[in-house]
Amino acid sequence: MRASFIHVADIHLGYEQYGVSERFNDFARAFWEIMDEAVRRQVDFVVIAGDLFNKRSIDARTLLQAIEGLRRLRERNIPVIAVEGNHDRSYYREGISWLQFLCHQGYLTLLAPQMRGGTPVIAPWDRRTMLGSHVDLLGGRLRVYGLPWQGSATLRCLEGLAEALAAEHARPESADLEYRLLVMHTGIEGVVPRLQGLPSLSHFQPLRPYIDYVALGHIHKPYEFDGWIYNPGSPETWSAEEAQWHERGYYFVEIDTTQARPSGKLACSSYHRATHLINSRRPFVRHELRVDGLETPEAIYARLAEFCQREGPRYIGVEERRRPVVQVQLVGALGFDADALDLQRMEELLRSAFQPLHARVENNTSDRDYLLDSEGLDGRDRSAWHELERRIFAELLGRDSRYLPAKEAWGLVLAELKERALQKEDPAVLAQYLREKRAELLNGGETAAAAH
Repeated sequence: MRASFIHVADIHLGYEQYGVSERFNDFARAFWEIMDEAVRRQVDFVVIAGDLFNKRSIDARTLLQAIEGLRRLRERNIPVIAVEGNHDRSYYREGISWLQFLCHQGYLTLLAPQMRGGTPVIAPWDRRTMLGSHVDLLGGRLRVYGLPWQGSATLRCLEGLAEALAAEHARPESADLEYRLLVMHTGIEGVVPRLQGLPSLSHFQPLRPYIDYVALGHIHKPYEFDGWIYNPGSPETWSAEEAQWHERGYYFVEIDTTQARPSGKLACSSYHRATHLINSRRPFVRHELRVDGLETPEAIYARLAEFCQREGPRYIGVEERRRPVVQVQLVGALGFDADALDLQRMEELLRSAFQPLHARVENNTSDRDYLLDSEGLDGRDRSAWHELERRIFAELLGRDSRYLPAKEAWGLVLAELKERALQKEDPAVLAQYLREKRAELLNGGETAAAAH
C-alpha cells in the first residue's frame, strides 16, 4: 500500500490577535494554504490534531473560514479526520461543539471514543452517533485512531489505550491492517519546560507495538521523537513566544508498506517518510530590551532606536502580507520611576522604522527600589523570583483549610496560571485549566486529610 496524508494542528481560526482584524484573517490564510497544498499533492486524507478554532464560542465569520478551507477538500473527496483540542470543546458536556457541527455537515470525521472507567473503548466510528475511536481508510488497510484533549486524565487514557490496542490486535480481523495512525491533542513533558502536567515520552512507549505514526497537537513548538511521534507546531504565531520557533508548519507524510514488516514488529516507523513543511505566515519580530544600567528614559529610547536602525530597513516597502507584528519587551531593573517612560513614543519609533501591521511595547521591568537582596535574589535571577512567588502563593493558600493539604501544589498552579495569563492565553482555557486543577487537587487534598 502506498498513500500520503497531511498532519496539521493548532490552527486557531478566529483569533483576532491584539484586536487587529488583519491578524484574524492571517490565521485563515495559513489554514487555506495548507488545505490547498493537500489538494495540490493529491493526498489521500488530512488529519487535524486539535484546536482548529481558537475558542469554543465562534462567530459566523470564523465558521465560514473553516468551511471554506474544508470545502476545498470535500469537493475532491479528500477525507478530513479530526479530534477536539482544549480550545474546541463545547462549554458544557451536553452542548455541541463547532467541530461536531462540521462533522454533522459532512466536512470532517470527528473521532471521539466512548470512555469506560477512564479508558477509551476501541470501536469504529458511527455516523449516527458521531462516536467512535477509529475510522478505516484505503479499503480497510489503514486505520486512524483518535483521542481528543483529556487534560489531567491523559495518563490514564494512554494506559487504557495501550491495553485496548493489545486486546484488539489479538482479534483475527486486525490482521488486514497495514498501517495505524493515532491522532491526539496533547503535548510531551519537557518540550516547553513551563508547561507542566503533560505525559512523558515513556508514557507513549506502550503504544509503540501497535501504532506506526503518532500525530500530536497542543504545543505550538515543532518537535518529533524516534521517527514515530510528530508535532508540527502552529501554522500562525499565536503568541510572541512562538516567534523563536521558526520551523512551525505541517507534515506531509508518504506511506509505503510494500516492504516486509520486520520480524516481531507489529508497527514500523520505517513505513513512512514525514517531511516537515513551513507555510507562509506574517513575520513576527520579538525583541527583549534590557534596561539595566540605563539611568534615564532617553537612554532607553536611544537603545531602542539602535535596534530599529539595525532591523527595521529589511521590512520597509514589503507587500501587505509581509508587514510584521513587532513586540518589544522591556526587562531588567529600572533606574527611575516607571511612570517616566513614554511607551507611546517607543511604539511610534517602531512604527516609523518597521511600518508594521502592529507594534507594541510591554514593560516587564522591576523597580530596583523594591528588589530583594536576601536569599540570593538580585533582580536578575528570574527562576529565583518565580520560586519566591510560588512560596508566597503557597503560604497564602495555606491559611485556608481547604487548600492546606496541597498548598505546595496549589502554589505551582497559581504561578503557572499567572504565567499563562501574561502570555495572553484565552480566558476560557485558563478557566478550564483552573477547574481541572481544582477538581484534581481538592480531591487529592481530601484524600490526604483523611489519611491523617
